[in-house]
Amino acid sequence: MQRGLRPLKFSLSRLRNIALAGAVCAVAGLALGSTSSAPAAEDGLNVAGFFNTPAANAAIETKIDKLHPAWVRVFVNWSTIEPTPGGYVAGQIDAYRAFFAALPAGTKVDVDVVLTPSWASGSSNPSAPPTNDQTYGAFLDYLANALGPSVTAWEIWNEENDQGWWTGSVPQYVGLLEAAYSSIKAVDPNSMVLLGGLAANDYGYLEAVYNNGGGNAFDAVAVHNDDGCGGNASPYSFGFDSGGQTISGGSFLGFTSVHSVMVAHGAGSKPIIMTELGWSTAGNDSGCTIAGKQVAGVSEDTQATYLKEAYHCFAQPQYSYVTAAIWFDMVDFASASAFNDHYGLMSTSLKPKPAFAAFQKESEHGDQLSGSCGNFNGPRVTLMDPGPGQTYSGPLLLAAKASGKGRRVTQIQLREDGKTILNFNRQDAHQSGDTLSGQINWQGARKIALGQHTISAVATYADGLSSTVSVTVDHVPGQHGRRR
Repeated sequence: MQRGLRPLKFSLSRLRNIALAGAVCAVAGLALGSTSSAPAAEDGLNVAGFFNTPAANAAIETKIDKLHPAWVRVFVNWSTIEPTPGGYVAGQIDAYRAFFAALPAGTKVDVDVVLTPSWASGSSNPSAPPTNDQTYGAFLDYLANALGPSVTAWEIWNEENDQGWWTGSVPQYVGLLEAAYSSIKAVDPNSMVLLGGLAANDYGYLEAVYNNGGGNAFDAVAVHNDDGCGGNASPYSFGFDSGGQTISGGSFLGFTSVHSVMVAHGAGSKPIIMTELGWSTAGNDSGCTIAGKQVAGVSEDTQATYLKEAYHCFAQPQYSYVTAAIWFDMVDFASASAFNDHYGLMSTSLKPKPAFAAFQKESEHGDQLSGSCGNFNGPRVTLMDPGPGQTYSGPLLLAAKASGKGRRVTQIQLREDGKTILNFNRQDAHQSGDTLSGQINWQGARKIALGQHTISAVATYADGLSSTVSVTVDHVPGQHGRRR
């Protein structure tokens, strides 16, 4: 799968801030509530930015308590906690323990373990893979013992399909995943191991993980929709890859394509967890270069609308395999206009955006919307001729039209018993607004066998969605076309 270049949600300075997360997440008295009425997918919050003054800590405690997330996701920086081989910074582990201990019983915690220390990689780039996967495995063994039952899920790296987070190959990632899985399960067989969150629902990368033998080294697949290339599109919007058969990973609903890969490899019963879900409220360019398209963020009101629509999608029974969706992020990273710093439910001053109230309401009352998630219906197509049950003996008049309700109908294909007769498109048919129509006196109807045949019209949108209408006709000898 070809993917456009995309920016990191964390700059190098942001990565350094993750390194400080353990020290500042010792938030005394932090209280999180569990959801009182959860949707099909449990909600959650990324808490990637922490504060380090008593006043700021008290303020963030109050805000988190109001939101009641079912899940909390945090990053653990390997390079910071183990700066030398076997030399662990106990104070940071104590800070995480304090943070987790403050969560009420039942709150689920996802810990994403990232960033290689230079001693393990031989590189100054924390996104470089370790030279020996067992060093990462040993670190996970230490964490699993140190943090114990407080952690529900261990996420193995972050956006390993993005060079900004992982410079290694797919086989190298699979080696890391296998080492981590073995270590975690040895400590606690009930711990959940997540394949690291795939930026832009990258189903192609998941396919490569399977093809490199990594399918047995994770319990669930983590995905992300907040990579910037989703831009300002609603969760209900989508596009297709692969000739209109596969929903694009850049679409919010691209997680369905990830699930399809899992099903193809006999793993359809494993869950998907969207560990980063969100839309930026920055008004500037995201930096996405897929198909040369530069997209901007959304308004604060639209962010709130999309939040509600996203959780409505997860409440649909057909998407029940998505068991949790964790909003990214709780707080903006910076007050400047950088696209990737404005995914928060709150500003840097902890001023709530409309999405804050939307999340709170969803957490307390569950999905509040009705209707479908996304429009997967094709055009409204009518076969005007022939009519149902028509008999004929000579040429057969074929006439069809299709309307798109504001969407462009690109083609109407006419078929006889599944075989193509012809295609009406914009060049050889009449286009009026969102309606495409055409007709032909089909001389070839004389040559098909006597008896009943099915005539169909298949109308298709530009994105590949189609709809079909069919009638049965009877080819008889020595009669002119008439209806019974």
